[in-house]
Amino acid sequence: MAEPHWTSYVGMITGLIGAVLGVMGYRKANEIKSLDLRLESRKAINDCTSAISKAKELLPHANQSRERIAAASGGYRSGAMQIWKQQYEQDSTKLSELANKVPSSEMNYDSLSPKQLESKLVEIHALQNEIDLVIKKYQSAVDEDDKTSEHIRSRH
Repeated sequence: MAEPHWTSYVGMITGLIGAVLGVMGYRKANEIKSLDLRLESRKAINDCTSAISKAKELLPHANQSRERIAAASGGYRSGAMQIWKQQYEQDSTKLSELANKVPSSEMNYDSLSPKQLESKLVEIHALQNEIDLVIKKYQSAVDEDDKTSEHIRSRH
C-alpha cells in the first residue's frame, strides 16, 4: 500500500508547530520564573526591613534592661557590664551597616536575568540571617534579664 504524498507535509508542519510551541513555552517559563524571583526578592526585602525595625526597637530596650538589672544587682560598673556596652555599640553599628545594605523596596528588578535575581535573593537572605542573629542575641538577653529580675524580686 502506497503512502499518500501529503502525510510527509503534515508531519513536517506538525514538527515545526511543535518546535515553535516549545520555544514559546520555554520563554513563558523563564518569564514566570523571573516573576517569581522578583516577587520573592521583594518579599525578602520587606522581611529585612521589618526585621531591621524590630532590631532597632529591641536593642535599646535590651540595653536598658541590662543596665537596670546590673544596677539592681550591684554590677553596674563590673567588667561584664563594660563588655556588654562594647558589644552593644558594635552591634548597633553593625545593625546600621546592615540597614544600609538592604535594597530599597522600590528597586526595579525587571531588567535582571533569573541568575542575577537568584544572586540578589541569596544576598538578601544572607542579610536577613545576620539581622536575625542580632535579634536572637538581644531577645535572649532580655529573656535572661526577665528571669534575673524575677529572681531579684523573689529575694526581696
